[in-house]
Parts: sequence; C-alpha cells; structure tokens
Amino acid sequence: MVEQNRWLTDKYWLSHFNYADEVRQQYTLPERIYIHDVTLREAEQTPHVSLLPQEKVRIAKALDELGVYSVEVAPFYSSYDKEAAKELVKMRRNGELKAKVICLCRWMEQDIDLALECGADGVMIECIVNPWTCKQAWGIDEDGLVERLTRVVAYAKKNNIFTIAEPWDYYKVPLELLERLCKSVVYEGGADHISISDTFGFTLPWALTYVVRKLRSWVPGIPIEHHGHNDFGLATMVMIAAVVGGAEVVHTSINAIGERAGNAATEEVAMAIQLLLGVETGIKLDRIYPTCQLVSELTKIPIAGNKPIVGENEFVYGSSMIAWMIEQLGKQGRPYTMMPFMPELIGREGYEVILGRGTGAFIVESKLKEMGLSATKEQVREIVERVKGEAAIRKWSVPDFAFKEIVKEALGK
Repeated sequence: MVEQNRWLTDKYWLSHFNYADEVRQQYTLPERIYIHDVTLREAEQTPHVSLLPQEKVRIAKALDELGVYSVEVAPFYSSYDKEAAKELVKMRRNGELKAKVICLCRWMEQDIDLALECGADGVMIECIVNPWTCKQAWGIDEDGLVERLTRVVAYAKKNNIFTIAEPWDYYKVPLELLERLCKSVVYEGGADHISISDTFGFTLPWALTYVVRKLRSWVPGIPIEHHGHNDFGLATMVMIAAVVGGAEVVHTSINAIGERAGNAATEEVAMAIQLLLGVETGIKLDRIYPTCQLVSELTKIPIAGNKPIVGENEFVYGSSMIAWMIEQLGKQGRPYTMMPFMPELIGREGYEVILGRGTGAFIVESKLKEMGLSATKEQVREIVERVKGEAAIRKWSVPDFAFKEIVKEALGK
C-alpha cells in the first residue's frame, strides 16, 4: 500500500514505488533530517574561489532563509575566515541568524581555542583516520590516532562546547579500528555526534548504508552525521544511503561546490530526501533556485545547464511533441506529468520552449500565434525546415530575431 499524496500532488508526480511498503521496510529512516551546510567552508577549498567576509555573511543569510540547520566555517584558514565566523556568531546572538554556527577544527587544541574565541555553537573536529596515511604522512600509529582524536574531543567537551568528531577517509579503515576509534571518542572523549566521511566519493550506496548501521550499533543513541564528495558522481546518493542507514545529519553545499569534484549538493539532497524519501529537512524548497543563483554569482562558478534541480536546461523544451503534451496535460491540471516537478516548487518561474532541431509544427504555430500571425500548413512546413536548417548552421537553438527573419521570408511580410 502507498499514500498517494506522498508522490502525487499539485506540484509533482513521482514514482509510487518509492513509497511501497516492501521498499520502505528496508530503511532505517529518522523522523527528521538536519542539513548541515558546508558552502562557506568548502568554498575556500574550491579551486579558484575566494570569498570576502561580507560575501560569506550574505550567503549565510540566504542559507538561513533557505532553512539549513547549521553552517560551517573554518576560522583557522585565515583572518578573513575568522572575521566571518565572528560576524555570523554576532548575528546569531542578535537574532539575525537562526542557523547554528559550527567551526571546523583540526585535531589541535589551539583550533578549539579559536572556535571558543569566536563564540561558535559547536566544533567539528576533523582528522584523517586511514592508518596507512597517518603512519606515512604524520608518523602516527593506530594507538596514537585514537589517543589524539579522543584527547582533542575531550578538550573541547571540557570547555563545554557541542562537539562533533569527524574522522575522514573513513571508508578505507578496517572495521575493527573504526569501532575502537568511534567508541573511544564517544565514551572516553564525550563526543555529542560522530560525522563520518566518504572523502573521495567511492563507496557504493549499499556498502555505505551497511557501515552507517554498524556505527549506530557501536554507539547507540549518538546521532550520526555524514560528509561526502562527488568524485564518482555518487554524492547525492551517498547522502540518501546514509539517511536510509539512519544518519540524522547530512553535510551538503550549494551547487555542490567543494574540493575537487565538489560535495553533495544541498539542493539535490534536500529535494531527494523530502520528495523521494518523504522525510522533512526544514528546507524551504521555493528558496532553492534564488539561493543557488546567488552562490553562483558570488563564487563566479556558473551552474551547468544540465545540473540537476537548478540547471537552466531542467525546464527548457525543444521538442514539439513534448511541448504539445505539456500544453494538453496542463488543460487537465497536470502539466508536471512531463516534468520532474513544477518549476515554481523551487522558486523558478515557468518553463521555456525553444526553436531548434526538434522544432515541429506545434512550436512554430505557437510562436506565430504569439506574434499575432497565421500561416498555411505549407508555410508552417517551410518555416519548420528553415528553423531546423538554421539550428544546424548555428549549432545551437534559433534566437527570436532569426526566427522572425525566417517567418518574414516564408510569409512574404
């Protein structure tokens, strides 16, 4: 049995199989998912991007309006980042920011002190836990790894700050060491949450769900967070897999910006969790498109046309058959049958029909009607062929001014 209003509304028509009992009984879904947005921090690790403190504040305001639960900053990066962190904390204390401010810290007491100086709501203590890398790069063996992270976590808790332990490169580590490490940072260090990371994005979803469930069994009652990157194009699915395994907090960034191939995209993960899993995230979906546009402008990273959710091509149609079907289904109140969802759902206005190689009689007749013109069937066929030819020459869609010239020649006026 399925609940129709979960997958069929006045804004979208999704697959009912997502809500089939036989499917959902495999999940360990939390009642609510919290979005920890890492845009402000990961932007600094994105090639060529450099944001000023006031730009970070502007993005933070937009993220707050979007509805993220918390934002992450790294004051140890630079004086600019420290300034931004302090300003965000000030805004939060003044009631101008609802999102919690979490400071990323290396496994160093001095970073904890800096976060305390900034007045952060919490610290995210990160360290690499691949034992081979620790030994070769830092000269730290497994015992030293466990001891050091536990010690720094305990230092943070001694200073009465909310503490998240974030071991990264987690999925290269033997299960026995992971269990020992996680139990140590929780039961000896006092960590409030554990955040694990698929740092290079290479863990298959079902393998990741398995590991998240293992972690939950080692430290029952401790909320699990998940961080991940998109090197294999799996970042969004990584977050879905973590949630299915019982993770309550997901780390995401707007437009997937981040180191190398980027992170899991806030907009993709929020839409997938709310629409496909049916779990609340607190995200105001109609703020997605304007927020993504703002971050694109400030980071100077264009949004790819074929980017899921917010790419410009998402609601651009060049096929006459599809354009005709949208119009016909719209008369029945369901134009979104031929769309992933209504564009207004994410704060975008309408859809666009373009002229190109897919143009047929319906698109031409619609365009002529907009121009207040009419044509015979023969003239329409001629215009269609000319549009296709012009698109072939341009290697792109045909702009309106070129279409008007074609029409003028075909109609003789």
